[in-house]
Amino acid sequence: MKIIKCRDLGFNCDFITTGSASETGDVKQKIMDHIIEKHMHEKDMSEEDIQDIASRIDVLLSRGCGCGAL
Repeated sequence: MKIIKCRDLGFNCDFITTGSASETGDVKQKIMDHIIEKHMHEKDMSEEDIQDIASRIDVLLSRGCGCGAL
């Protein structure tokens, strides 16, 4: 099971997305869609910021335990 929380990425938000290990791409897409829709404009994020978040998501999803804990 893969779990990503918006809070794991530095946002004060309770959004969580989950999926099986084989659904890693879907989990990443769901959290990225949420961040772009809900946080991109409120935080005035650049494309570089979005790429940094995508990289952090990849690290979290690569963890063997499947949790977002750092």
